[in-house]
Amino acid sequence: MTTEIIRIFDADMNCIGEKAREEVHRTGDWHETFHCWFTLGEEVLVQKRSRTKKDYPGLFDITSAGHLMVNETIEDGIREIEEELGVNLHFNDLISLGIIKEEIKLETIFDREFCHVFLYECSEMPKFALQEEEVESIHRIRLEDAMNFFGGVAQTIEVAAIDGGSSQIVSKDSFVGHDAYYIEVFKRIKELKAERM
Repeated sequence: MTTEIIRIFDADMNCIGEKAREEVHRTGDWHETFHCWFTLGEEVLVQKRSRTKKDYPGLFDITSAGHLMVNETIEDGIREIEEELGVNLHFNDLISLGIIKEEIKLETIFDREFCHVFLYECSEMPKFALQEEEVESIHRIRLEDAMNFFGGVAQTIEVAAIDGGSSQIVSKDSFVGHDAYYIEVFKRIKELKAERM
């Protein structure tokens, strides 16, 4: 397996070097990621991570996300969408939601990211061709429900399969633990939608 080399940063986002991705998650160095959220009307699409993934297997997460390699620009991050979801987009199809600084510290990983966050507003449900080793399935959650859920107003949330399969009611332990990040992203999405009304 090829070693993935990524840029590392100080807390003020100044590049201070390069490291292997695995090492970065061990030592907690700041690094850059590309995140893209898909919305369809008032719903947000989330992916369920493959159960074979090393990090956060089988949990619900961002529609599409990945690390920026040492030789990549932010615009290059769009490759993640095609690789994971099989959806071919252009960078100018996306709306920037800015950079969000995020930390997750668990026994197995110390993940500190500068997340370059983007929104893709779907006019209809995309035809997904999922990369099985990365993504198990795609699901829908209501934006308003997500804000209540991650804001602590509700203890559970309904997650619906996009193929018309059954819905399920899940709690926080079914999602990658980005709580503060989710709240900020969904707030920015809601504000953007409100500006256009």
